[in-house]
Amino acid sequence: MAAPRPKLSPSQELMARVLRIVRACPDAASEVLELITLVSQVEAATAVDPRYRDARRVIARLRNPLWEMGPADRDSLLRAAETIRRVCHLKEDDIPASPIADAGERVRVEERLAAALSGEFSAAQIARVTGVVAAALQE
Repeated sequence: MAAPRPKLSPSQELMARVLRIVRACPDAASEVLELITLVSQVEAATAVDPRYRDARRVIARLRNPLWEMGPADRDSLLRAAETIRRVCHLKEDDIPASPIADAGERVRVEERLAAALSGEFSAAQIARVTGVVAAALQE
């Protein structure tokens, strides 16, 4: 008789589900790797991102995948999104309709850039860099 499997953390559970999707749909591997990276950042950076912005984007991406899939795989992604939402104690209203729909993203980027680059760049230069970064995030 096999030993019982150890209980997985929410992140491990999510990654296991996502990897099952990669096995079923190898064409989705690059998007899945991006999601796994974001998930690991969510788990590692909760002190840095106390409002769970990365988690919100991951949930939105899981709900709106970039590739076609069958109903079972789609259901797995939705369960994974719900697992993250539940673990982060996020309300449904906190989740953007799409991964790039976080309205506060530009302000957050500008604040971080201003803090990191103050004294090295003028406010106008920081605003231009913020615009470029925000545009890149929208792609």
